[in-house]
Amino acid sequence: MIAKIESHLTDRDNDVPASPAITSIPIRLVVVASVDAARPAAVDVARRLNLPLAEFDAPTIALRLIQSDSQLSLHDPSSGAHLCVEFGAAQIRRFRSRRDPLRRAIGPDANYVVDATAGLGGDTVHLVAAGYRVTAIERNPIVSALACDGLARARAQGLLDTENPRWLVGDACSLLAQLDPRPATIYLDPMFPPKRKKSAAVRKEMSLLRKLGIDEDGGTDLLAVARQRATYRVVVKRPIDAPPLADGVTTAYVGKLVRFDVYRPTGTAP
Repeated sequence: MIAKIESHLTDRDNDVPASPAITSIPIRLVVVASVDAARPAAVDVARRLNLPLAEFDAPTIALRLIQSDSQLSLHDPSSGAHLCVEFGAAQIRRFRSRRDPLRRAIGPDANYVVDATAGLGGDTVHLVAAGYRVTAIERNPIVSALACDGLARARAQGLLDTENPRWLVGDACSLLAQLDPRPATIYLDPMFPPKRKKSAAVRKEMSLLRKLGIDEDGGTDLLAVARQRATYRVVVKRPIDAPPLADGVTTAYVGKLVRFDVYRPTGTAP
């Protein structure tokens, strides 16, 4: 199945190229409206993602993108797993702490940051709340749709600026090569199986993401590209007990459960 998506956040920056319009989706997935009032929005989601539209009460073994009158969520009928992206005021306030290890790793000299593995947008919002101008890149259009829905609701509540972050969908290696101006800092969070036992909620979320064709990714190729494109530093998030993604870590900022490794750029100055 081929899905089409473009960022549906406010898009007024002309310094970043448009995201690729086509991304492969390797699973069965349908869009449904939970109430009649949500049907126009569900039709729009199905059209943008090039996915089939189904009735809410139709029996199916496929994953379902459920559009309600207030939010978009992903549901797995076989397991009951449910995923919806929420960014609350308390969460965003917590991200503004100056003692935050991610903020310390990104550094005071970075204004423009690219989150090249944006996922569901948690670290993207973290960076925005910390005061950075952020471009987020996510390769999976379904994950992007869920994240953008959460961002849109946070914006409607006045919790986030209407133009920050900017969200792109596509291959990060390709998009990083096109960004102009080049970002000061590039942030990476390659999926990695931590040794610590995960909660039931996290296990269900990971199961859903795997059914979307998303799994652990070494990230070494992306790190090499990021080091060529960043002008200040590259920051890589790791489980606290995991080895570095690659040689060359200059310093690390350690939190309770994760570590942020810092690398110097390898490219020439712009």
